Amino acid sequence: MSVVFIFLWCTYGFLLVALARWARGRDQLLPGRVGSAIQALAYVATYVSAVALVGFGGLCHRYGLQMLLIAAGNIWFGTWFVYRYLAWPTRLWQRRLGAKTPGALLGAAIGSNAFRVFAGLLTGGLLVVYASAVFKGAAMMLSGVTPLPFSASLWILVLLVTLSVIWGGLRGVLYTEALQGGIMIVGVALLLFAVFKAVGGPAEGLQALAGLPPTDLANRGFTRLSEGPQGLFILTLAAVTSIGVWAQPQLIQRHFALSSRDDARRAAPVAMLAIALVVGGTYLAGSMSRLLIRPEDVASPDAVIPLLVSRLLSLPGQQLFAMAIVSASLSTASALLHIAAGSLGHDLTGRRLEGFAWKGATAVCALASGLFAAKSGSIIALLCTTSWSLIASAILVPYLALLAGKADRIATWASSVGGLASAGLWYAAGFAPTAKGLLGVQVPPALSAIHPFFVGLAFSTGFYLLGLLVSQWSEVKESISQPE
Repeated sequence: MSVVFIFLWCTYGFLLVALARWARGRDQLLPGRVGSAIQALAYVATYVSAVALVGFGGLCHRYGLQMLLIAAGNIWFGTWFVYRYLAWPTRLWQRRLGAKTPGALLGAAIGSNAFRVFAGLLTGGLLVVYASAVFKGAAMMLSGVTPLPFSASLWILVLLVTLSVIWGGLRGVLYTEALQGGIMIVGVALLLFAVFKAVGGPAEGLQALAGLPPTDLANRGFTRLSEGPQGLFILTLAAVTSIGVWAQPQLIQRHFALSSRDDARRAAPVAMLAIALVVGGTYLAGSMSRLLIRPEDVASPDAVIPLLVSRLLSLPGQQLFAMAIVSASLSTASALLHIAAGSLGHDLTGRRLEGFAWKGATAVCALASGLFAAKSGSIIALLCTTSWSLIASAILVPYLALLAGKADRIATWASSVGGLASAGLWYAAGFAPTAKGLLGVQVPPALSAIHPFFVGLAFSTGFYLLGLLVSQWSEVKESISQPE
């Protein structure tokens, strides 16, 4: 590795920390005024992690262009719908209730400090573990393109993100994420142009892809949605990654940066274009990799994008794309670390986080994430893969009810606990990829394919409606029992 590339990576790390410190705000948990373009790029950088670029990009080699349905869901439901219907109402409620975290927002809405603590423990704990997977992926990429071993790469990245979060707070994190979002766009564009050149152009590539014979996973060819479980799998991924994100605390907190409804309207097209380029471009390149890489040449989907990069890009291009992947990981990691520190530090105590308290909460969460990343285990891996669905099952319905002006204490508790428990039980007892007879329950194959997100969402909705009925019944009973 040349001195130039070493200098490039050192400059990258220095810029992240320096930018965070320069852009820091007065409050660690609130962003203050931030431009709509910065908000949009930060939202996309938080939304899209290396899992989407490398993992899902590699799945495109097996499933073809039907994976673009996931990108379409991310653009329209995960981005446009959010900015059109959720972002500004969230900001209004946050301002009205004076909340500093999503957990505090829901707790204040129903007048329950206990729910704030519950939400803080749930989101903080799960997101610390999820951040460990993000750190691990970034460290593996960095160690692959630099002389650094995995362990050194991991702790250097943990230190960089920790310093950025401590010194920058939410405002600083938004600026660093915007920078990383720009790097992601450049890296993916570089790969996509290289793929187009290798296949003879976009039109020629699509034509060649349509001419490939169907496979078990792409049973209607590589340009159409598959029939049966394969097509259902794609649609499920689209729903989980596009609707489940509505309730992710690290994304909800980005709405706190909005200063007006016009801010949301200006941010929406920028975010949609950025996510279309990053996610759509990666998935299109991954799909066309079927024309360039034989299935027997890759042992797993995770190897597709790295192999494609090594074959098509020059050494400087490989370094730039690696930086885009590291940026995707670190932008997500900084958001996760920030919200985890806020949840565990502020939601559990109800106190303002500043000075030593803020530094301590962030450092503890960062250390825990680094240790989890260094020590891989089956339980940790399971928590990483289930965290989004568990959080969405517990928070999505109460969050939407709050935005609709229907917040209710009994209904919120019933919905959150019921949704979380049902999703967790389905992961352990029903969902085929994770249950595996763990609780000795036999579930019909047709049912075992249902994702826990849908089970949790259904039960969460049902419990919320039941809780509303109980609240109304209690009010009627109380009014009857009161003397005139």
